[in-house]
Order: sequence, then structure tokens, then C-alpha cells
Amino acid sequence: MLQQEQQHSSAEQSTPVPILIVDDDVWMQRILSRIVESIGFEPIVASDGYEAIALALEHSPAVIFLDIIMPELNGHQTLKLLKRLAPTRSIPVLVITAMSDTENLGLAIKEGAAGFIRKPFTRALIMERLQELLGEELVQKLATARLRQRLSESPVTEPTSVTPSPSPPAQTQTPPVVSPEELLRRYQGQQPRSAEDLEIVRQLLSRSRKNPPEEGQG
Repeated sequence: MLQQEQQHSSAEQSTPVPILIVDDDVWMQRILSRIVESIGFEPIVASDGYEAIALALEHSPAVIFLDIIMPELNGHQTLKLLKRLAPTRSIPVLVITAMSDTENLGLAIKEGAAGFIRKPFTRALIMERLQELLGEELVQKLATARLRQRLSESPVTEPTSVTPSPSPPAQTQTPPVVSPEELLRRYQGQQPRSAEDLEIVRQLLSRSRKNPPEEGQG
């Protein structure tokens, strides 16, 4: 409840409301980022579980979109860790996957996911899920503000028959790798914190390094 009130306050003050997108597929990152940005949120991207947890601790996103099959920490391991840490425990997580494995999807719900979205998906579906989690009023307010911003930024040009040349493809930047040590350092800087929580982080990260994701898991 407190988190939703803070998000409404941010929307009223035109402060960006972040959403964390966790996926090792660059194209999926771009698709989700464009959808989220078009609705009025600020997309933040992570390519693996370690980076996801570090960014979640740093930015306190309104929602986390989480892929299941990823390197380092898979979606299940990342979700467990997010739900064990006090600063990220209350952040709703939507699992995004192409799998139709109901057993694994059920496991994600059991681990604390707020729901799931199967690929391929539409912008309308993403917006619907965000409204369910954050409230229709907030999402509509952000979407309306974003539309007005885009209209105000669009230049008025005379019609022309000249076909514009295609833009060159955007350069893909490799995201920085967040080490377990850096993750612990960021968590130690969060408030509130406790020795018990820090020990949970150490134990889970240690287990994750010893037990890498199995192929087909998730």
C-alpha cells in the first residue's frame, strides 16, 4: 500500500516511475522497454539475476518483469532471492516466458510471483497487467502524460513524397557484469538492513554459484 502511494506521488510530481526488465535476450529487452516507456514508465534493464537484484536494490522499481531461463541466476533463483530480501520483498514480479510448462509457472507463483505473461504478448496485455498491479488510475495518468509529451515533441512538417532512408541499427551495448561482491556491497548500503539478511544473501549467492541453472529449467 505504501509503495503504491509513493508511486502515485511520483506520478503527480512527474518523477519517473521505474520498471525493471530482466531478460538476457537483447531484442526482448528492447521490445519490453519500448512498451513500458510508451505507457509512461522508466525502463531499467538487467541481463542476469545478479544485475537484477543489484538494480532492484538501487532503484526500487514499481514492477519487475522477470524471464525464467537466464545465465548465472535463473528466474526461479532470482525470484527467491528478491522475496528473501526486505527492500525488494514487496515489489511485484511478473514472470515472462515462452514456456507452456504449467508446473514451472506454478512454481514461480508459489515462490512469490504476482503473475505471468506468455510470449508473444501485446502492449495492451502489458498495460492490463500493470493496471492490475498498480491501479488503473496511476497507469492511465502516466500513459496520458507520456502521450501529451510525445505530441508536444513531434515537429509539424509539410507533407512530402520523398521516402526517408532507413535509420542505421542502434549499437548494442554490453551491460556491465555485477559480481556477487558488488551485490553485497550495494545491499549493505540499503536501509533497513540486518546481519540476518546479509547472511541470507551470502548463503543464497553461494548456493547459486554451486548450482547453476539446468537446461530447460523454468
